[in-house]
Amino acid sequence: MADGEPGRPDDDPHSLDDWLKPFFSDATLRPVLVVAAGSLTAVGGGTVAWAVRGRSLAAVAALVLLAGMSVDVLLRDRRRRGRLGLASRCIVGLWALSLLAAGAAVALGLA
Repeated sequence: MADGEPGRPDDDPHSLDDWLKPFFSDATLRPVLVVAAGSLTAVGGGTVAWAVRGRSLAAVAALVLLAGMSVDVLLRDRRRRGRLGLASRCIVGLWALSLLAAGAAVALGLA
């Protein structure tokens, strides 16, 4: 048990990076990581394509909100550690995959 926190074992994850590490290190959790990344990429790519091609105010608002939250996490992580942690790199990767998916959808005529 951790000092000062009764009932909480020492091996409990304390940060988002600690929660994400097993998905990258444990081979049995990689399919879950692939499905989660694919799902978030599809949602992000759809939102980007909808905002660009559909010119929807709701989609633009969603993008501004998501971008603002992402930048906030990146800046906090950079300020705290001096580098980007695992969660920040995942956010950057998901943005890149979402933009790639949106570009592919527009190029293929799906959006």
